[in-house]
Amino acid sequence: MKKIIAILLAFTGISICNAQKFNYEETERWLEKPALHNVNPKYDTASAVCLIEDRKIEYKAIGKDVFIFYTNYKLVKLNNDRGIEMYNKIYVPVYSNNEITDIKARTILKSGKVIDVPASKIKDIQEEGAKYKIFAMEGVEKGAEIEYTYTVKKPVTISGIEMFQNGVVPTQQAFFTLIAIENLRFSAKGHNGFAVSTDSLINNRRVIVGYSENIDAIDEEKYSFRSPMLQRVEYKLSYNLNSNPNLRLYTWKDFAKRAYEVYTTRTSKEEKAVDNYLKQLKLDKNADEARQILQIEDYVKSTVNSDENVVGEDVENLEKAIKTKNTNRSGIVKLLVTIFDKAGINYQLVFPSNRNIVPIDEEVEIWNSVEEVIFYFPNTKKFIAPYAGDFRYPYIPPVLAGTRGLFLKTTTIGTLKAAVGVFGDISMEPLESHANNMRVNIKFNPSLDSLFIDSKQILTGYDAASYRPIYTYLPKEQQETTTKEIIQAIAKSDNITNINVENAELNDAFDNKPLIISGNIHTSEMIERAGNKILLKIGDAIGRQEEMYQEKPRQLPIELFYPHILDRELIVEIPDGYVVKNPNDANINIVFKDADKTTMSFVSTHKLDGNKLTINISETYANLKYPLAQFNDFKKIINAAADFNKVVLVLEKK
Repeated sequence: MKKIIAILLAFTGISICNAQKFNYEETERWLEKPALHNVNPKYDTASAVCLIEDRKIEYKAIGKDVFIFYTNYKLVKLNNDRGIEMYNKIYVPVYSNNEITDIKARTILKSGKVIDVPASKIKDIQEEGAKYKIFAMEGVEKGAEIEYTYTVKKPVTISGIEMFQNGVVPTQQAFFTLIAIENLRFSAKGHNGFAVSTDSLINNRRVIVGYSENIDAIDEEKYSFRSPMLQRVEYKLSYNLNSNPNLRLYTWKDFAKRAYEVYTTRTSKEEKAVDNYLKQLKLDKNADEARQILQIEDYVKSTVNSDENVVGEDVENLEKAIKTKNTNRSGIVKLLVTIFDKAGINYQLVFPSNRNIVPIDEEVEIWNSVEEVIFYFPNTKKFIAPYAGDFRYPYIPPVLAGTRGLFLKTTTIGTLKAAVGVFGDISMEPLESHANNMRVNIKFNPSLDSLFIDSKQILTGYDAASYRPIYTYLPKEQQETTTKEIIQAIAKSDNITNINVENAELNDAFDNKPLIISGNIHTSEMIERAGNKILLKIGDAIGRQEEMYQEKPRQLPIELFYPHILDRELIVEIPDGYVVKNPNDANINIVFKDADKTTMSFVSTHKLDGNKLTINISETYANLKYPLAQFNDFKKIINAAADFNKVVLVLEKK
């Protein structure tokens, strides 16, 4: 995908060689006599606090060329030993074609003494193929401040994303400045609380500034995607006032047009190679469109390997890809486009956001934020992911669903085809599609010191999708070992027989056939004797459950990979002469609703019929996302499942 982006940018490049020179006087951060600063009391317990972070991106004309001068300034207070450890050495990355033109650092001690880092002690190193400038901060102590700044001269880029929030250190004040040559007008947008100004013309320079304060460190949290929630600034070049001041550059419309050309342009040799490939495919023309899509997807994914790391000359050439059975991600997209065209299947290329990374912004058109490509089929309203080998129609990686994306809708003018980019929703397969169900029958052996368990796990939708690759890609021996481990989630034992797996093919996702993993378990792990009583650890039968006991305040809203249902039925045959003294311990009822719709719940009930005790458990997460205000409710549901793990039935002689 990165190569495709580079091609697109090259196609729509603009000339800025004649831009005028200008001078810019920097706001002076580096004071001759620095003073110590106070820390916001809310950050007293933080190991370190970034007092000021100031980033400046300046486009400068030097002769006939334009370069970016990127300056990063940081002032950090060290509060404890961990903070000292974090900042006793500073690494500044040095990327290819970049030149560090200025770098300096110093420590300000609690006494006010300043210790500069000599230029001779700033070293060049290389670790794991990456290059850095490295220097040690001297004299660091609790309460000291470390200050450093560097400027990098680098080639022009037309867009960027500056992240100002992380999971380690809070920031009290953050500044962003973008300075451009007078004829280059940029757009910028702040996210999650970072304020950004509009473009202004100041002293013949285009200036955008941004500011935020008291930016908390946000660590990874369970059931959330952190990156989209972080404070950041996105910017891109939008107008060249010297050429056409009303023509917006690098728009999503432009992207759609160029991307469509890249993926649909092919040579006559490529056409012939795909025609021969289609003969081997033997597409069932009597099947409905959905099955044809599945047949094409499965055949391509089964016969051509796609990997972004595949390199070589003409790696995206379809003739070569079919012959070598290897291509990169762009090549596999191009191959599928060609086949769908030839098969007469209506499709749209879609560039989706990824819920686990910074999403594509509809207003600030940063082409480099596009990482993925999927296909949408208007007639069936379903998707496929071309280089996700584990998934089959209609499933795509769940982080790409429940998002927004750029849809390339094709138009025909005469004999010419083109594409118009329109943002739309990428739907998630519905709640009812995804289930992790269980049927467990438990009998005691005659001596009442072990159990015979008939177990059956029934998985659909994404729950099945996470397991099916085991039965496609792993060797037979590893499949058997892994299946045994899956069954052992119900009861720990090496004595497992009659293992059976049904509907394990990747293509079984098409009809959402349940993946069924079953086996007979003989175990003594779930029972204990206490005098004339038998203690049955019935809670273990649903497998270990997640617990959430939040010590720190929750920072992020809840977001799941997909909505899902878990239905379990546990049937226990009570031994003759025994009675269950505490069946009500299996009853849990926690339900949360929005209007009349259940949004999340954990409900377990029991029914005693003669010597048969049946426990039914229903756990539901109906939404993909829950606001932060509902975190405590969500935590109750998660912990209810963990509480059921602790349920022990007491069987006592009558």
